[in-house]
Amino acid sequence: MSLVPCRACGHQVDTSALACPGCGATDPGHSISRQQRDLRLLAVQVVLGLVIFVGVGSVVWRQVEPMVTQLTSKVTAEH
Repeated sequence: MSLVPCRACGHQVDTSALACPGCGATDPGHSISRQQRDLRLLAVQVVLGLVIFVGVGSVVWRQVEPMVTQLTSKVTAEH
């Protein structure tokens, strides 16, 4: 059982405590709260998701674009 000061109020809390008994801060033994860690993780996941989405979309478009160009040129040539 290791005691450390709460990051919010300085009250001595166990490192495994989920909330500070003094002020109610979540994860008082850690330098940032659980909500802040979850928010950072979500931001990283969103950025990686966008990078993957754009990358896959770019690869797919390179494969499909010649077919779209060919089909649209046939349609405009008929009219």
